[in-house]
Amino acid sequence: MPEKYSGEPGALRPFLNQCQLHCNTRPDLFPSDSPKVVFICSLLKDQAARWVSPLLENDSQTLHNYADFLVAIKTVFGPPGQRLQAERDLLHITQEIGRA
Repeated sequence: MPEKYSGEPGALRPFLNQCQLHCNTRPDLFPSDSPKVVFICSLLKDQAARWVSPLLENDSQTLHNYADFLVAIKTVFGPPGQRLQAERDLLHITQEIGRA
């Protein structure tokens, strides 16, 4: 089980990797995006928990798409280089949606 994540940029990648490993070892518990995102959200504390609270309270669509959630959390808490890539990924997702 991954340790709780409080928002330190340098700890985000290992945290997400541990979450991914956990989800991969229990595909019966994490058959789709939403359970994976809920699992990760349950492990957030302090600053990270405060960030995700409005998403949970408003049932944000980000919580129903694992890739979108990863982009969002990396944009906010990732190291600067990772944040820039996440912002580019988010822009690409937005453009794809706009094309449909």
